[in-house]
Amino acid sequence: MPKILIVDDEPEIVTSVSDVLNSFKFDTICATDGKTGLVKAIEQSPDLIILDWMMKDYNGLDFTNDFRNQGYTTPILFLTARGDLPVYEIEVLRRGADDYMSKPFDPTLLVERVKNLLKRSKVTTQTSTEGENNHHVYAGGELVIDYDAMQVYINGVSCDLTSNEFKLVQYLEQNAGRVCSRDELLSKVWNYAFSGDVRTVDVTVRRTRKNIEPDQPKYMYILTRRGSGYYFPKDLT
Repeated sequence: MPKILIVDDEPEIVTSVSDVLNSFKFDTICATDGKTGLVKAIEQSPDLIILDWMMKDYNGLDFTNDFRNQGYTTPILFLTARGDLPVYEIEVLRRGADDYMSKPFDPTLLVERVKNLLKRSKVTTQTSTEGENNHHVYAGGELVIDYDAMQVYINGVSCDLTSNEFKLVQYLEQNAGRVCSRDELLSKVWNYAFSGDVRTVDVTVRRTRKNIEPDQPKYMYILTRRGSGYYFPKDLT
């Protein structure tokens, strides 16, 4: 049974979210301040974290920075009461969050977002023939995508991608040579079948590029077809 950590300095919000998730048979862990939440995130290894931004002393962005800097890639869903959602969305995605929702939240939508994030965090290897090697090596061995470990390596060094960043690389590589529109990526990577902000894709692409090839004068792996979308080169030598 998936285990969800809820971190919010408003006890009534924690109780509300926990009750909703418990009613759908999720296990919940609760914390009412960011630092306690971080300790529980590290010690109890939840499958997903639901995190408030505007907490006192140690807010959600502080939590995310410290958690990601320690190498953890557990999906993080932000809750916010802020009204400037487009600006907020860009900021939390840049910091390593996977998704966000505004308060007050719709219980059904919250559960669907949680299910989608959990589904994306359990990426399975797709192979065309039985026994095919799960490692994909490109550019003379510089780039390795390990589907079993959900890791991307450059020259043997892990890029420490979040689950969304990994799924983005995976989907583009599996469709190498074909331009994928932002709407398609929202549907296939984020599971947003009917709605979603395409800026989510652009922000995640920028962050993934920064992790995979920060010093490249020209991008090699995630390329842009202006006005159409993003693609992975079909043949890299």
